[in-house]
Amino acid sequence: MKKVLIYKGYERFWHWTQALLILLLAVTGFEVHGTYTLMGYEEAVLIHRNLAWAFIILIIFTQFWNMTTGEWRQYVPSTEMLKAQIKYYITGIFSNAPHPTRKTVYNKFNPLQRLTYLGLRILIIPIVVLSGLGYMYYVSLVDQSAIGSLAPVAYFHTIGAFLLLGFVIGHVYLTTTGHKPLSAIKAMLTGWEEMSNEDAEIALEENLKVALIQSRKGISGKGSIEKEGMFETAFEDVVEKLGIDTESTRLREKLLSSNVGYFRIGKDGKYQEVNDVWLKLYKCTNKKEVIGSHVTLDRTPEGKEQIMKLVNKILSGETVTGERVERICKDGTIGYHTVSATPVKDKDGNIVALEGFIIDITSQVEAEKALEKKLESNNNANVFYEQIAKSDNVGYFRIGKDGFYQEVNDTWLKLYKYDSRDDIIGKHYSLSRTKEDFIKLKESFDKVLAGETIPLGITRRYCKDGNIGYHSITMTPVVKGNKVVGVEGFIVDKTDKKLAEEELKKEKQI
Repeated sequence: MKKVLIYKGYERFWHWTQALLILLLAVTGFEVHGTYTLMGYEEAVLIHRNLAWAFIILIIFTQFWNMTTGEWRQYVPSTEMLKAQIKYYITGIFSNAPHPTRKTVYNKFNPLQRLTYLGLRILIIPIVVLSGLGYMYYVSLVDQSAIGSLAPVAYFHTIGAFLLLGFVIGHVYLTTTGHKPLSAIKAMLTGWEEMSNEDAEIALEENLKVALIQSRKGISGKGSIEKEGMFETAFEDVVEKLGIDTESTRLREKLLSSNVGYFRIGKDGKYQEVNDVWLKLYKCTNKKEVIGSHVTLDRTPEGKEQIMKLVNKILSGETVTGERVERICKDGTIGYHTVSATPVKDKDGNIVALEGFIIDITSQVEAEKALEKKLESNNNANVFYEQIAKSDNVGYFRIGKDGFYQEVNDTWLKLYKYDSRDDIIGKHYSLSRTKEDFIKLKESFDKVLAGETIPLGITRRYCKDGNIGYHSITMTPVVKGNKVVGVEGFIVDKTDKKLAEEELKKEKQI
């Protein structure tokens, strides 16, 4: 079993204050109604009136808190899993069936609770409050002769009171249906919900994801992993506000094992952490070879100067995004990647390290060099194709003026998940494209036929198996004599980069 912080401080305050006020309002209200005698009618009326105003003030402050913190979203109704939730309460709860929904700090209520609380807020409480105000002030402020006509108002107020009391009874009963009979009540007292290990991990992951998204709103960069402060703000927010040990979450593990290389470097310039993808890009076999070594190790003099400028820049408080860097791998080969990194601060705001991502662009650089050779060779397609065909990571294609494929290489087939050239040669480039994508591609295609070269840009592809991938694409004209007879170019897969961005951005993180 694990504990996860679900309920925030003010949330617990208004919940228990509201519960106490409703209880005291019921006690004094039924005495005013004549059900019993505890303190006398006049005393009960006075106390009931003061409690009512305290209740109204609490409602106003709570609604303000809900609107300013975004907690109002918790009450937006949803029919998703509603039938499953009703079935769980009717039968599943008595047969130890698993709960159909899971609780997180950003999704506290199941679909049935959302509908119930919405009804409470827009129907039951307004009836009680408005009828109570009418009962208290209509005679004195509007019509002093109307004392005898207040019976309907009293009936509405009483009906509202019974509905509210019924909700409280049902609410208290359902609190006993948690993991333990008193676990839900204890959670509302302390803020920490006791969950199974699996539910706790899922809740922690969801909490971290949403905190990461919310903390990065308003930062430029279209939500990519290269955002300013992509880790520091979000993880500090999680640690401080949610009480989560981020190192224990599956999301952090997912980031460390994602398709982008993660690293963390101390103020002394030495590596503190890298993930497996980083090791693979640098062709290292284990972390022991890297952790504790300096960032300038195995770099050219120019490379050392460049990397130290970046490190010093980040440790001074700046964020670096998309810087192209050359790397010398352990086996002596050279690769290229982009670096995006941000400073890491402690709770006092002091910079203690830097962390970020590297994304391999070796294939892209190889393709760019091949393109340069093509241009240097007066658009000799054979020279260009010979360069491209050597790469296992760059897809080559040639399309005639009529828009039909004339040639593709093995990497192109692999990226589009075709088995052989026979599947694509002679087919139009509009194959398996949406209307929107086709229009954009046709505009670029027509420009190239007019003699232009279209530089690298990111586009999506629809593969033969129905999956969607992303790649950068460059197109140049194929010239014979003085005439443009077609288009050729190359594509470099960017799916990992796109998915990494989406993983951190998630709907709307990182």
